[in-house]
Order: sequence, then structure tokens, then C-alpha cells
Amino acid sequence: MRKINLIFIALAILMVSAYAGADVKATSSSSGTSALDFTLADQDGKLWKLSDALKDYRAVVLAFYGKDDMKL
Repeated sequence: MRKINLIFIALAILMVSAYAGADVKATSSSSGTSALDFTLADQDGKLWKLSDALKDYRAVVLAFYGKDDMKL
């Protein structure tokens, strides 16, 4: 009986998290939106400017994500 309760709780948590993730994906999509020009340094200290990248490529994908605490 305890295993059935744990499975039910795990499925409920999975369904709630899937529903919350679907809501974020639907509202955060901004395909085709133009970004303002900016300059950032990469992990080696080299500066990258958005307008320079657009000279070499037809489109640039910008992906933003939360804090990355991965330590190698």
C-alpha cells in the first residue's frame, strides 16, 4: 500500500511540474523579435558584439538561462 501511495505522489508531482513547464514555454516564446545591440565577453575574455555576429550570419539565436552553479 505504501508503494502505491508513493507512486501516486510521484505521478502527481510529475503532472504538476509538466503543467508548470508548459505554461512557461508558451509565454516565453518570442520568435522573430529583434534584440538591441550589445557586447559581451565570452569565457576566454573575447568580446562579442551582436551586430558583428549578424554580419556573418543571417540570424543569431539568443538563449538566456538562470544561474549555472555547475562546478567542474
